[in-house]
Amino acid sequence: MPSAATGRTRGPLSLARALSKFGVCSRAEAERWIVAGRVSVDGEVVLWPARRIDPRRHKVKVDGRRVGDETERVVLALHKPPGYVTTRVEPGGRPTVYDLLGDVGRWVFPVGRLDRDSAGLLVFTNDHRLGQSLTDPGHAVPKTYHARVEGVPSEAALDVLRSGVTLGDETRTRPAQVRSLGSGREGTWLEIVLTEGKNRQVRRMCAAVGHEVRELVRVRIGGLELGDLAPGRWRRLEPPDVARLSSPLPEPSPSRGGRVRVGRSRSERSVR
Repeated sequence: MPSAATGRTRGPLSLARALSKFGVCSRAEAERWIVAGRVSVDGEVVLWPARRIDPRRHKVKVDGRRVGDETERVVLALHKPPGYVTTRVEPGGRPTVYDLLGDVGRWVFPVGRLDRDSAGLLVFTNDHRLGQSLTDPGHAVPKTYHARVEGVPSEAALDVLRSGVTLGDETRTRPAQVRSLGSGREGTWLEIVLTEGKNRQVRRMCAAVGHEVRELVRVRIGGLELGDLAPGRWRRLEPPDVARLSSPLPEPSPSRGGRVRVGRSRSERSVR
């Protein structure tokens, strides 16, 4: 895999900001790590978050592991099950997605989030530029969700979801692609394709038209599909997979069989 150095981070800048730019953690978390003595620069532990460094010249390590633009780029796909929060540390003791990843040999961060009750495709990387390109609304990378909602939405309700919904905080969603995948005793499965990522957006959109979400799975980011990656397992993405993250959507299938399946990679790992 290429390094994460495409359009390299330039310096000098504060050590805390550098860690944030590298995608290791937030700036606030970086400050706590630095004060705790977990970060070194050129082999010397630094306790001052405002210490100025040049990322092109200085070797930065967190807990003894090299981070920065010259490190090998790592991109992973995880099938997040319900019940896990998308954060590294959870003060309440709830399980996090990092409990599923285990030790992958690099600092990686989640590209976007899935709430605790949602499942599906979650991408991790140490390449902050890739993360920004996939989450910036200006890039409009499509994310595809399958949602089981209460009842049977009318065509009028689906049209409202397609054209854009005004949420409780008065923000309005972008137009979305929405289609029904079929109904049954437990509700209706909808396929919803978004090009933005507001907090709990699918749930809030569906609630706004009177159909609460009971199950939510993200099945695709760009052209990369979740496929048959088992819940709680992850795989390393190869360059063609990474390219598909930003590629256009394939043509939708006409039936519920649209809950896409792809073969597993040899680099899958089981839950630890």
